[in-house]
Amino acid sequence: MLGMAQGRERIPERWTYDVFVSFRGADVRKNFLSHLYDSLRRCGISTFMDDVELQRGEYISPELLNAIETSKILIVVLTKDYASSAWCLDELVHIMKSHKNNPSHMVFPIFLYVDPSDIRWQQGSYAKSFSKHKNSHPLNKLKDWREALTKVANISGWDIKNRNEAECIADITREILKRLPCQYLHVPSYAVGLRSRLQHISSLLSIGSDGVRVIVIYGMGGIGKTTLAKVAFNEFSHLFEGSSFLENFREYSKKPEGRTHLQHQLLSDILRRNDIEFKGLDHAVKERFRSKRVLLVVDDVDDVHQLNSAAIDRDCFGHGSRIIITTRNMHLLKQLRAEGSYSPKELDGDESLELFSWHAFRTSEPPKEFLQHSEEVVTYCAGLPLAVEVLGAFLIERSIREWESTLKLLKRIPNDNIQAKLQISFNALTIEQKDVFLDIACFFIGVDSYYVACILDGCNLYPDIVLSLLMERCLITISGNNIMMHDLLRDMGRQIVREISPKKCGERSRLWSHNDVVGVLKKKSGTNAIEGLSLKADVMDFQYFEVEAFAKMQELRLLELRYVDLNGSYEHFPKDLRWLCWHGFSLECFPINLSLESLAALDLQYSNLKRFWKAQSPPQPANMVKYLDLSHSVYLRETPDFSYFPNVEKLILINCKSLVLVHKSIGILDKKLVLLNLSSCIELDVLPEEIYKLKSLESLFLSNCSKLERLDDALGELESLTTLLADFTALREIPSTINQLKKLKRLSLNGCKGLLSDDIDNLYSEKSHSVSLLRPVSLSGLTYMRILSLGYCNLSDELIPEDIGSLSFLRDLDLRGNSFCNLPTDFATLPNLGELLLSDCSKLQSILSLPRSLLFLDVGKCIMLKRTPDISKCSALFKLQLNDCISLFEIPGIHNHEYLSFIVLDGCKLASTDTTINTMLENWLKRNHECIYIPVDRPNVIPNWVYFEEEKRSFSITVPETDNSDTVVGFTLWMNFVCPMGYSSIYPRAIIVRNLTRGSAWIHSLKNSKIRIQMNANLLTNDFHIVTGDEIEVDVDCDDRFTILATGIALCYKARDSSDFSFGDIKFTYEEDDLGYASNGIYLDCHRSKYGHDSLQAVVHWKISYPMDGETSNLFACSFFPGISRYQENNQPVVDVEESNHRPRRKMRMSLWKILGAIGFLTLVVVLEVYFELLSSIFANSTTDYIMLPT
Repeated sequence: MLGMAQGRERIPERWTYDVFVSFRGADVRKNFLSHLYDSLRRCGISTFMDDVELQRGEYISPELLNAIETSKILIVVLTKDYASSAWCLDELVHIMKSHKNNPSHMVFPIFLYVDPSDIRWQQGSYAKSFSKHKNSHPLNKLKDWREALTKVANISGWDIKNRNEAECIADITREILKRLPCQYLHVPSYAVGLRSRLQHISSLLSIGSDGVRVIVIYGMGGIGKTTLAKVAFNEFSHLFEGSSFLENFREYSKKPEGRTHLQHQLLSDILRRNDIEFKGLDHAVKERFRSKRVLLVVDDVDDVHQLNSAAIDRDCFGHGSRIIITTRNMHLLKQLRAEGSYSPKELDGDESLELFSWHAFRTSEPPKEFLQHSEEVVTYCAGLPLAVEVLGAFLIERSIREWESTLKLLKRIPNDNIQAKLQISFNALTIEQKDVFLDIACFFIGVDSYYVACILDGCNLYPDIVLSLLMERCLITISGNNIMMHDLLRDMGRQIVREISPKKCGERSRLWSHNDVVGVLKKKSGTNAIEGLSLKADVMDFQYFEVEAFAKMQELRLLELRYVDLNGSYEHFPKDLRWLCWHGFSLECFPINLSLESLAALDLQYSNLKRFWKAQSPPQPANMVKYLDLSHSVYLRETPDFSYFPNVEKLILINCKSLVLVHKSIGILDKKLVLLNLSSCIELDVLPEEIYKLKSLESLFLSNCSKLERLDDALGELESLTTLLADFTALREIPSTINQLKKLKRLSLNGCKGLLSDDIDNLYSEKSHSVSLLRPVSLSGLTYMRILSLGYCNLSDELIPEDIGSLSFLRDLDLRGNSFCNLPTDFATLPNLGELLLSDCSKLQSILSLPRSLLFLDVGKCIMLKRTPDISKCSALFKLQLNDCISLFEIPGIHNHEYLSFIVLDGCKLASTDTTINTMLENWLKRNHECIYIPVDRPNVIPNWVYFEEEKRSFSITVPETDNSDTVVGFTLWMNFVCPMGYSSIYPRAIIVRNLTRGSAWIHSLKNSKIRIQMNANLLTNDFHIVTGDEIEVDVDCDDRFTILATGIALCYKARDSSDFSFGDIKFTYEEDDLGYASNGIYLDCHRSKYGHDSLQAVVHWKISYPMDGETSNLFACSFFPGISRYQENNQPVVDVEESNHRPRRKMRMSLWKILGAIGFLTLVVVLEVYFELLSSIFANSTTDYIMLPT
């Protein structure tokens, strides 16, 4: 089966029909079937029966196929003459395929006065029917019919022989009622992106395995948790003996009558009885389901106590039961001991735009005149499905002017419906949690979490636990140590602040809007209500205000000013500040009457300070300051006296270019300071000896201190030091005491070319970061070294540390840009080395060995390297950089490597022969590899077996049959287009393949694709299917800036007779055209999808710029092969398209010459994508094979 792009499906609210009935003959219809139909109808079961009046042709109609695919239960009434109808047999084949591709389709046979064995073995009347079919139908169709009959005969059904028909009909009706869910839950009509998310839930449920499994779907409000749970319920509930969906559980569980309602619903849903009274509901819930296999969905649970209050526990349900719980509280995962969890991701840009289009325009994409506005709305929604749906529904049938007005309004005030939904999470917080949430929403998004925690701790807001709770409730996330928040949650928080005083900004608790802040400061309308204020001006547009404007803000605790100048005395400035961030502070000394008494974090980056306090003025104590940042204060000559900052934990002085003195009082921070950053202090030539007494110091950054020549022997006394960075300094020696730094994990001395010390025997530690030196050293003393960098240190063979191999914890080793010829170190003894960087070692000729743990090897620009060690022993290696290795002729083990997924060979001698390229491509395509880049000198010619339509953006074909196969398993799309000057890197939006016969579509988005165009592994669903006889339309979605020269499609068929497993030769043919090439190369992209399917794809792309007319021509191709696992050994196409359908290469090229004149071809892109589906089962069947067309 072929699949649509992820998110392009519509998951229906329910099946169109409950039952589809396949039968043969008017007598069956008028008698048995009419009674069955009436019985089903009386029970409210929606049933489809093929109308006797329906005109039947050679092929089954699309309406009938759609009825089969949208029916929950498929009933086949098998009679003695059923096989006499080719139509019925085709119908049966499609029924069995639907059941195979979607197990939620249930198939039940009814053997109406016919022996099942006659059907199973095609004997008796069935044998006679097949003898007649032989004369009018091909063998492959007969084979499919026989297989379908055998399969359906092996399914347990109803044998009517010797039974009362009325009783049988009653039994059938009862069984169908049991199989149908007691309820279908409403889900959005346009469920974009749900199919792929449902696959995650299906995998977690592991239906069929023993035991009771609890699955938690968690995430922020509006992300689609409930919708996904409903879809899962509709999809899987029929597989259980009972099912129940308890909606709005949190609200109901707050009151006793609500809990009683939930228990009644649970009992009635699963027992399917509404007339039973229970004396004790708790006891009934705990005892009545112990032997039942149940699917229970509990929506919107906030705490495990809510479940306990309703007596719901995993032990209440029988083996094989599944419980799905949705929540906004991640802590519930730990409380419930859940077996699995899933957090739905935000919609991507394409998914958001499509979902919005369905709601706003009832189509899959916006009209051109609304496209820009639609993209603005989608950007605002930031992937939140709730927002996309709400705004789409709101804007439907509105004018452009109304859209523009709405967009302006949204930038200031969130939509009420979105706000109400998101605010549920906020309302559940405590006062302290609300304060922290609002502080983050207004001031701290994207800010370092340590920095924020320091400030919040100064505000007595308990950041350690509160930040953790906000993360558990999916209100914030931590990414790269920075606190992040979804844009709509941010807007929700800020709207809560606005609503405190909609009209008077000065009476709000927090001010962040530039206009609001400027207005308050100019009017001096601030009040004690203001707790936080942020004004960020531009460095080229300083803002000027009076200090007096802050006089009434005595409760102000958070103040951020950027490039703002205040005039006046600070005598009445707020005294309770906990955070002062003032970038571009214009004074040369800190004001004596600006209180620092309560301050926790002081950030004065880019200030004009020359010294912190005036010499004649007594400094103010700043006992609470833990974070002090004076970076980029280029006039600052000395640090402040730290006796007035006795509790500083992080001191940052980056790029203080005039700094020559670090105050000796820094020694009093010996038990407090954990980070000291003096990077790029270019005038600093010596460190005070007190620095070496900082027992708590963990990180010391000295990189680019270009005058710093030495470190004291007391360096070894920094017992807590884990990181020492001193890249590009003037250091001439390393203290011998460095071996005492037992906790050192990272040491970096890159570019230190002046190291001449003889006493660095113990320079390294197993977990240290990086080292640069010019003398051999002993590294055995540093047992925690993780990262060692000796880059660009002019190291020769004699100066390589001899015992690098003893650093058993070493993870990264950087030896780039050195002068050694050989690497005698036995890297195989390093069990944890993952990254080895040797690029720019122009004299390197040999490497002794490589470790098995190696993940990335970079020997780029090693121009004298001829051979690498055997990489097959590096079982974890996935990335290999070999660019510009002009002497490299051998990489032992490269063709047999299982996991190598990224290799760069441009400028490499190894890639200079076609044989090498062909061998590599063949081996890479057989494995799960990600990307290969191999340069070539000339573009390939267009394959002559591709069906082309010249100068058309769309065309259609009818899928032909072939002698060897009638099953299409994939296709390759080709497109040749010209774009105008200035648009050479822009591509048409998408290529769309529509199956007009079946009403389905496959979309490949080209948005943001440039040189490397790759397919999405998530495209592999069962919603797109092609068989012979289908009418296929290929359409290029682009605007008028592009000239489409040609579009084409090549189909790949499933072969019957081949059993060999070989990719076959990949041949490259070149034509000697006098063209100018901007860039050219081959990209192969092959990888395993996140669902565990094997997916292979190849992208070959050439881009050639022509000087004439300022135009660029591109040839693009992409392939989609979701079910291929084997290949025919020869490289001939399986598709037997008539010669009239072909556009020979010469004709194609001549047509392009007419258009482009002397320009010729710009680009050839060949994409082969192969998706391994059910590999092991296919291997077991030696008579089944797949053949991929050569690309």
